[in-house]
Amino acid sequence: MKPWQRMAVYILAAVLITASATAAITANVVKQGKKDTVSFSVEEYAQLRDLLILDEIMKDVEAEALDEAPARSAMTVSAAKGIVASINDPYAAYYTPEEYEAYLSNINGEYTGIGIVVGQPDASGALVLDVYKGYAAEASGIKVGDLITAINGRSVINMTLEELLNEAEGEIGSVTELAILRESETLHFEVTNMQINVSRVTSALFNERTAYIRIDMFTGNCVSEFEAAFKDLTERGMRSLVIDVRNNPGGSLESVISIADTLLGRCTIVSVKGRTSEEQVFTSKGDGLAVPLAVLVNENSASASEILAAAVQDNKAGAIVGMKTYGKGSVQTTSRLSGDSGWLKLTTDAYFTPLGKSINGTGVMPDIEVDLPDDMKGMAIDKIDQEDDAQLWAALDYVRDLAEQNAA
Repeated sequence: MKPWQRMAVYILAAVLITASATAAITANVVKQGKKDTVSFSVEEYAQLRDLLILDEIMKDVEAEALDEAPARSAMTVSAAKGIVASINDPYAAYYTPEEYEAYLSNINGEYTGIGIVVGQPDASGALVLDVYKGYAAEASGIKVGDLITAINGRSVINMTLEELLNEAEGEIGSVTELAILRESETLHFEVTNMQINVSRVTSALFNERTAYIRIDMFTGNCVSEFEAAFKDLTERGMRSLVIDVRNNPGGSLESVISIADTLLGRCTIVSVKGRTSEEQVFTSKGDGLAVPLAVLVNENSASASEILAAAVQDNKAGAIVGMKTYGKGSVQTTSRLSGDSGWLKLTTDAYFTPLGKSINGTGVMPDIEVDLPDDMKGMAIDKIDQEDDAQLWAALDYVRDLAEQNAA
């Protein structure tokens, strides 16, 4: 291979591996008869020299490793994942095209998996927040409140949520092995993956025409499902409304802004600002609710759930009921890498409440603090008996009292 061709390969490798476009390497090739000259700045040469190290490592592995070397493409993927893992961003991820398709299927509510909802992994593991009825996890005996500590022999401690989901999912009929801590006992499960189809929104009209909408995640068809539920409850004459985002781990910024726009009058919903980007302010253009509103939250309400709760609270559009939220105040952006070589997800922005507060690491404090008994903590929301759900009753009492006052 000619020198200039080798240089071009290295430049392409830089694009594929770093995918940052913040310090793109450029070259000026000048033809001088049969001789090709490639010129670089000092900075560009230093960047290229760093990439040569990766090529040297791959060559040494191919030539000298005791076991057969992986394909170059596999080593490139590992290098890309290693670069992402080296930054101080627990939510960053590199996806191969196949991994990204699985990720999209998951957030859209139609995917291959075992049928569970899990919270953000931490230093203890990943808490099972819900077990979908009729799917493999339920049949295998996995329960809400179980703590996943390993998947397929790999520890989930401090994984990103996306890493955990990618590890857990497989083709239909494949088996996922889970190590689960239940109370003080470690249990092992082998669960067969199957096609999962879930809705994100459920609704009901309780006594005194109190409307109830629960949003499991701000992903997939949640906006259209929410709009359909809201329209139905409005037509049935709702006099007050409770939005339940307990155990909701978040989702897309666009989805929560659309839903908040339905609930709030003309006001700021959230502002978003990155290290190098201009501040973006998202506002509501609607007329707002004509009925009292309460938003139910708990310690597992994260990200987009917190955006909704903070927008309602700061704009005095309703009351926040339950327990302090998780405290994830950052926004992730996913970009496609050149050559269809994969996708890169990075934390690019922090979000701020309408009053300019950051909730990262602190969460949203409820206006009405209500906890559940210890024996109910960790249960799926739809598994809690209504009569025993103190948080729900606090929210119902709040909006019903206001509805009565408005009617008087």
